Amino acid sequence: MLLRRLTLFLTGFMMCPIGYGQTLTILNWDAYLSEEAIAQWEVSTGASIRQIYFDNDETRNSLLTSYDQRSIDLVIIDQVTAPVFGRRGILLPLAKYQDTPNLRHIDPMWQAQCGEYSTPYLWGTMGLVYRTDKLAKAPASWRDLLTPSITLSGHIGLLEDYIDTLAPSLLVRGADINSSDEALLAEVFAEMRSLLPSVLTFDYPITFVGENPEADNLHLALAYSGDQLELNELSGGDLWQYVIPSEGTVLWVDCLAVLSTSPNQALAFNFLNFMNSPDVAAANSEALFVATTNAAALPLQSKHFRNNPLIYPDEETLSNSQNYDYEMDNSNVRLRNRITSSLVNIHESE
Repeated sequence: MLLRRLTLFLTGFMMCPIGYGQTLTILNWDAYLSEEAIAQWEVSTGASIRQIYFDNDETRNSLLTSYDQRSIDLVIIDQVTAPVFGRRGILLPLAKYQDTPNLRHIDPMWQAQCGEYSTPYLWGTMGLVYRTDKLAKAPASWRDLLTPSITLSGHIGLLEDYIDTLAPSLLVRGADINSSDEALLAEVFAEMRSLLPSVLTFDYPITFVGENPEADNLHLALAYSGDQLELNELSGGDLWQYVIPSEGTVLWVDCLAVLSTSPNQALAFNFLNFMNSPDVAAANSEALFVATTNAAALPLQSKHFRNNPLIYPDEETLSNSQNYDYEMDNSNVRLRNRITSSLVNIHESE
């Protein structure tokens, strides 16, 4: 009888999922992981997912440097910041990732963007979101943001980011979004400064619409592909649309990275492997309305989704797009941060 009980106990123990009772903590954008993917992974592992949300890169970076890093396992991070934090020892090198065979499905082009300390997750473009019930005509140019009509005064949203905030002004000039030309950046600052009376907020539009009582006053905002889906869910209707302005756009890729101090690295590797299973990557991407970096997932997505030019831009749009410089000079970063902070401070004081 004792032997039989021991056998049953061991059998039950061996059948327990890999992460039974554990918690995987992910530092993430809000609404950036499908509920279905979360549920499937939790059932398959017996672990649970806890998410800590941020709404701009500066907040995320501050959390990574000042928060108790041992309580974070994974982070969504951009391709510019990943190598910086990797070299500082905050992120685990890919060379130390284990049991993640599904990473082979990732398109090498996107892996090159994320570098040696993170693995690609989703990619997209930067553009404009607008309220179809508030604007008589859809915006078509970055000029519609930079020199808005009088009806948009007090209804515009910008972002607090040292590259993206300045990008529209640089794009209309046909300039490099990563430019370090001080005279050019002074022109950009002056133009953005003149826009401030029309600006309602520098908050990420999803955060603003979800949390601010003035949400209905936001009519046009700087945003990213896929944001319109969550904005419509928050607004309770099909009110928001997304456009890529005619002067071109910026291509971004979000990466996933394991923290070197994570107490649950094996569980984090399991999650990365799960999310890069082609069927899971395809469904998660489609649920979020954002393009996948997983090449094997593409054929599994619906034809309607794959052919949507706002998700997977055509060759003309791609050829008219720019990439972030992940080796931007520190002096350029400091200058841009000063410009962005000054814009935010002036806006708040007025």
